[in-house]
Amino acid sequence: MKRRLEGLLQHALNRAKQGGALKLESLPPLFFEVPRDTAFGDLASTVALSLARAERRAPRAIAEAIAAHIEDPDGLLAGVEIAGPGYLNFRFSPRFWQACLADVERSDYGRPAVGDGKRVLVEFVSANPTGPLHVGHGRGAVLGDAVSRLLEAAGYDVTREYYVNDAGNQVATLAQSAYVRLLQALGASAELPEDGYPGEYLRDLMIEHRDELVAEIATAAGRPCPTGAGAAAAVREAGSVAVEICGRRAAAWLLAQIKDDMHALAVEVDSFVSERALHAEGVVGAALEALRAAGYAYRAEGAEWFRSTAFGDDKDRVLVRSGGELTYFAADIGYHRQKLQRGFEQLIDVWGADHHGYVKRVASAIEALGSDAAAFRVLIVQLVRLTRGGEPVRMGKRSGEFVTLREVVDEVGPDATRFFFLMRKSDSQLEFDLDLATKQSSENPVFYVQYAHARICTLFKKAAEEGLAVPATAADASLEALGAAEEQEVVKLLAQFPDVMEDAARELEPHRVVFHLIEVAGAFHRFYNRHRILGVDQAVSRARLYLASAVQRVLQIGLGVLGVRAPVAM
Repeated sequence: MKRRLEGLLQHALNRAKQGGALKLESLPPLFFEVPRDTAFGDLASTVALSLARAERRAPRAIAEAIAAHIEDPDGLLAGVEIAGPGYLNFRFSPRFWQACLADVERSDYGRPAVGDGKRVLVEFVSANPTGPLHVGHGRGAVLGDAVSRLLEAAGYDVTREYYVNDAGNQVATLAQSAYVRLLQALGASAELPEDGYPGEYLRDLMIEHRDELVAEIATAAGRPCPTGAGAAAAVREAGSVAVEICGRRAAAWLLAQIKDDMHALAVEVDSFVSERALHAEGVVGAALEALRAAGYAYRAEGAEWFRSTAFGDDKDRVLVRSGGELTYFAADIGYHRQKLQRGFEQLIDVWGADHHGYVKRVASAIEALGSDAAAFRVLIVQLVRLTRGGEPVRMGKRSGEFVTLREVVDEVGPDATRFFFLMRKSDSQLEFDLDLATKQSSENPVFYVQYAHARICTLFKKAAEEGLAVPATAADASLEALGAAEEQEVVKLLAQFPDVMEDAARELEPHRVVFHLIEVAGAFHRFYNRHRILGVDQAVSRARLYLASAVQRVLQIGLGVLGVRAPVAM
């Protein structure tokens, strides 16, 4: 919709410049917005206000000059009005809306060509393999997947990646916890470390794999495989060997569970990158050497520091602790440098709310290593508050501490889970009403949208039974028959869809698509409830069937970007 008006307005600005009505050293960017009140037209532009300083004229006079030079040979405009200090308000003709409706047929409809094949790496989830995914991880997983789908629809070459934090203190704590749980599974008395992982999931895992772990530990220790009461003693005697094997195996099994949980939510990634491998392959060490060579690393207080204050950070950051241990930050520097070395032009990370203060330091390191920090974008995911019956739900059955993602998916299904996770901007806290998510009524927004699609499928089935085909093209339908207010409301929302998709892709905000689909579904339900589609004048029936097919297509595209099914029956 905006693109059609953009062409008319650019032409008018050029004509005004050529005729001397405007100086215009360069054409300004054109921005449009849909007025909240339809009395102000269908689209509004502030271009006259943005030109006031350069033109040294009142915005209203500039608006008058632009309006006087608008040419509309195709009759797309029903009127142009100047409002307030210099707003240009445009009202479109029925011919314009019919052309917009016909556009829905295009194979690239709703797929803005803004990516131009640019290579983008979206890194998301990246939860430590120390336990099951919780709902906060799930929100990040769905956001990362939806952003990836949006970018692909916009023409980007997208790779999805999961960074496996399989090194450091948390994995060491997992190893100790798994070792204790194995001893307990073998009937021995053992206490978890103070900061250990208490959830039932780890106990269940060690019980399930008890025999194979004992056999592997015995082999590694060079001893025969013990049985019965001697197994626990043999594990204790193996000491650090047993701890290492328990940790490595537990991390692998938990990562497999994480993958399975993601799969249940229709989230897949292209690659998993191991933090441990980055260290072993020298990726982290090479990044630190590069920082040293560039003069941005120094030693103080027995540690090695990154001079991040040189790039606007509030303080310098530790790279190597006084004991010689590398920090997580050092590994992240190596990882992000490697991402850019792999040829990705844009890096998008999806992080939890507790990482908000981490953004500036990573951006600083990217800049210090000679790359453009603008190539790095972070989406912060705020907390999810689960409720049932208006009361918060905090405890899960398996984790002992939190509700797992899989518990939510099993209860409400993947479609509702994904849709609800995407209903708010990612940096806003989200209340997830489990009761609402399972309702089969119009109160449930995902049901409301999916039902619109299913309703159209049923409509087309009935039309076929009556021998009436759905028009394949606008040329086969009499679109001038679509004059009712409810019909026009639907058409206008469909015309806005490409703009919504483009804005969502540029801003990395899939919630914009969610809101728009709810609006489209609502407008379609109102139209459907107030107007007969079958059993009326054939020209009217065909036009309304064509309109329904356009709604169906937009719902399919939008739901596909969200990773939510478009069901044929409900």
